[in-house]
Amino acid sequence: MKRATIIMAKVPRAGNVKTRLQPFLSAEQCVLLSEAFLEDAINKAKGISEKLIIAFSPADERAYFDKFGDENLILTEQKGSDLGERMCNAFQFALSQNSDSAVMIGTDSPTFPADYIEQAFEFLELETDAVLGKTADGGFYLIGLRKLNKEIFENVAWSSGKTFEQTYRNIMKSDLHLREVPSWFDVDEKDDLLKLDEQFIFSRNAVRRAPKTFETLNRILR
Repeated sequence: MKRATIIMAKVPRAGNVKTRLQPFLSAEQCVLLSEAFLEDAINKAKGISEKLIIAFSPADERAYFDKFGDENLILTEQKGSDLGERMCNAFQFALSQNSDSAVMIGTDSPTFPADYIEQAFEFLELETDAVLGKTADGGFYLIGLRKLNKEIFENVAWSSGKTFEQTYRNIMKSDLHLREVPSWFDVDEKDDLLKLDEQFIFSRNAVRRAPKTFETLNRILR
């Protein structure tokens, strides 16, 4: 079965990424960290699926991705009035590329294992309709679909403690078969960043999963 992995990505620019980490980090440090998150997400997703799609914003920043030097990256502009609509449109694009299933991740959970993406695809290939990976703050870091159902993305309080719960509810209401991959954590605020730093100190696996983030965080904090 043909797979597509989608990374939802905001091009790192001062003042528009990781703003909740300020003033603990400067705007410039937030850019460096976001760049590391994005690079690690791309490297993690490579090789898992036939297609690797970057759904990016803002629309005029397409040239930013030239730096990765990977002609196999498929770029599509994020379109929609809210995050749910943008995610829905990204799935629509991915599944229109002759793909049987698509798994979407963000860049805010740099150390989750690539195996979780593989597991999500395996679930979808065993007739599961949807897959979710929950985050500790009540959101999700991964969502996978075999077919698009727009109702999944409607009436959800995005970027809130209710995001996972409401998305889960929508999937259930749509009578879809849902499975979950293990939960993880997002890095949005100072405490999350310190948790990430601690994980790097005690887990060599975390360092292997997100080497650019490890290097950047060390440079910022030490």
